[in-house]
Amino acid sequence: MNVVIVEDHSVLLYGLTDILEKKLDDPLIKGFCTPSKAELETNWAEIDLLITDLEFKNDESGLDLTKRLRSQFPKLRIIAYSTHKILSILNGLKKNGFNSYVCKEMPVRELLLSIDKVLQQSPTVFYESNSYKTFMHERKLVEEKVFASSYERNVSLTPTEKLVCKKISQNPQITNLDLAIDLKIELNTLKKHITSIYKKLGVKSKEGIIFSSSLDCKK
Repeated sequence: MNVVIVEDHSVLLYGLTDILEKKLDDPLIKGFCTPSKAELETNWAEIDLLITDLEFKNDESGLDLTKRLRSQFPKLRIIAYSTHKILSILNGLKKNGFNSYVCKEMPVRELLLSIDKVLQQSPTVFYESNSYKTFMHERKLVEEKVFASSYERNVSLTPTEKLVCKKISQNPQITNLDLAIDLKIELNTLKKHITSIYKKLGVKSKEGIIFSSSLDCKK
């Protein structure tokens, strides 16, 4: 079985590689610290399984990597291995081509179980690991305490905050400075708006804003 691991923490990358080499049947494992390096140096037609983090130090995205690969290699199995516990991110995994999610904080046996389940199932099926089901349940409970409905969550954003969401959705690569100039507001004011949006939507990145299931930022 051919496996690619994309992880920018070298200790975790080497440790995970060592564990999988011992636990999987006759694996050939390649590890990379960034999605771009993995794409450049891998013949994906020969890969059975990709295990990738969602965010990287150089601002690359495991989500973007998965979307690109899924369209070209529909039989590839992909597992998100991350510490993300954000509802909008977790909700987006299924529709963006992942086959499972495992939290790095969980025992490695959960990753091994997910690998086994994912390889047995169709590449179009999403296996809900224990950590996925647990975090989804916990997050929904938290949101139910804060918002009576998804409508209430949406209208909790101010007009300016909704405009910020729209601009970010239209141009995900836009810098805070360029966005502040576009909106004709001070940079510090923009940062306060973004912080408020993160809190209201339960996300911690611009990617989280874009893929939030509770707000169509393009409207």
